[in-house]
Amino acid sequence: MSVEEDMLLITKKFWDEGKFYEAHEVLEDIWRLFPKEDKFARNCYQGLIRLAIAYHHYTCGRRDSALRVLRKVKEQLGGCSGSFRYVNIAYMLSFVNSSIECLESGEEIKTLPNLMLNYQLDTESL
Repeated sequence: MSVEEDMLLITKKFWDEGKFYEAHEVLEDIWRLFPKEDKFARNCYQGLIRLAIAYHHYTCGRRDSALRVLRKVKEQLGGCSGSFRYVNIAYMLSFVNSSIECLESGEEIKTLPNLMLNYQLDTESL
């Protein structure tokens, strides 16, 4: 398993436990694995970093900040393929869109997404 995959397992564990700030920290470490010349990968990972921050804002009661960041995430992840490397971007974007709709209409976000990865995970090892 690659360093990126190992780090994504850690990110998934934090994310799925609702520890979005911690997930964002690990995602930043993954982002740093890619050279500046790999603008596509860095952009997509930056979108995931922002998504973790958006949900962190939301869980801390900062709805306006969450909405502002979610709008940026929608634009940024929209430029990524439906399945970027190991992350199911299409799945994540579906939650971004529904979260934006909820917040714009004054509703609570009913369900926060798990971090959906596109490979079999051995989460027992965590």
